[in-house]
Amino acid sequence: MYPGIDESFQGNRLLSPSFWFDLNGPASSEPDLQGDVRADVCVIGGGVSGLSAAYHLTRKSPGLSVITLEALTVGSGASGRNAGQLIVSFGGGDLGAQVRRYGAENIGLALDYINCGILGMEKAAEVENFDYDYAPSGYLKTALRVEGDSELERYKSLYDQLGHGAHFTYLNQSQVDSELHSPLLGGALFDPRGGQFNPLKFVRGLKDSVLRGGGQIYEMSPALTIDATGPRIVLKTARGTVTCEKLIVATNGFSHLLGGIDSLGLKRGQLPLIVRAAVTEPLLKEDWLIAGWPRRSGVNVLSQLFYSFAPTPDGRLLWVGGYNTYAPHPRAPLPEHYPELRQDHILRAFFPRLSHVLTARVWGGPISITADWAPHVGFARDKRITYAWGCWGHGMAIGFRNGRTLAELTLSPDAEAGQLWFVRRAKRRWPPILGAVVAQKVIQDRRRGNRKIAARIGLDLDG
Repeated sequence: MYPGIDESFQGNRLLSPSFWFDLNGPASSEPDLQGDVRADVCVIGGGVSGLSAAYHLTRKSPGLSVITLEALTVGSGASGRNAGQLIVSFGGGDLGAQVRRYGAENIGLALDYINCGILGMEKAAEVENFDYDYAPSGYLKTALRVEGDSELERYKSLYDQLGHGAHFTYLNQSQVDSELHSPLLGGALFDPRGGQFNPLKFVRGLKDSVLRGGGQIYEMSPALTIDATGPRIVLKTARGTVTCEKLIVATNGFSHLLGGIDSLGLKRGQLPLIVRAAVTEPLLKEDWLIAGWPRRSGVNVLSQLFYSFAPTPDGRLLWVGGYNTYAPHPRAPLPEHYPELRQDHILRAFFPRLSHVLTARVWGGPISITADWAPHVGFARDKRITYAWGCWGHGMAIGFRNGRTLAELTLSPDAEAGQLWFVRRAKRRWPPILGAVVAQKVIQDRRRGNRKIAARIGLDLDG
């Protein structure tokens, strides 16, 4: 699979498939690359970013030969492991710090970019006639009751500055309680954009669209080395080579495993961070009647003690929590298996009416984080090569939109997409050696803060 990685980690990945693979079942696979092939463009990565890039290339330039290499199977990385929500959010860290760092106008444009990704996904599914169980129910940003509405007010004020505040509807604590019956949640802001969807179903639909457009996809074909020293770029896999004119790197949290990434001038551009998720057994109709949730929208806690809960297409609740993130083994950014995440008490604490509902499946998946708290999209040192990473946990909407940007830059370096501020800006890299240490310290500091907040609301994070 991945050369140089301890086999126990590779096997461990297979022990922890995501819920989405259970829900969708097996899919037809494409062959691995064997022999020597040539292409106008090679895309590395069979997740939403890479498939979106391949899709937009085949649609914008019919007749262009496009090959996509996927190390495992399409959607086996973050795209088939996420929380199944589409929300309008950009980058990591505190929103106020983002505004101070990059300016309100730029962050507002970035949020437009994310929303464009959501709309682009809708359009692609409509044009290509595939379903991805999309429920455009929006999402709630809720405060913790003990923290009051001050963070909501600050958040709304910032979004007003960004030109996005008009999308929100405020719900006071009484209104939220009447809908969600939670003793821990306070007021909320409702954003009608986005909603819930089936991420693996979407990337599989995108895969079929790429194939119909004439693109080629090779699975179980990790790029072992990249040689860009000659007039054409040469990529080697275990049993073949691709010679191409242009290259797109769309590997996100797996990027530092890519052979030859250092020679492209992209070393330490991102670090993986594993986020663990859990999903319940299916809720019966009577369970939903008792629980409430009339909007059937996602619920995202606007606090350092972050939790996110959302209904799935088959009527379960899927949740992730900021406390359940960790920096992976440096040589194995694969979703390692952590059965102790079966913390049914978390759901009971937030939604006591669902205290009888049990956890059915747990898994992990890598998000990609950057040193400057914003996604990286643009050109490598060699302008024949474009790349995107740093999804920061908002991967599907930004991933799809990034794919379009990568396609446009590949077809024309002077494309309008190249004028986007986060494309043309200088990107900060993680420091040598200390990058993972810094990331781990941030995680530990947040966990200490989480424990303090959890103690205030009587929540035992360790179960």
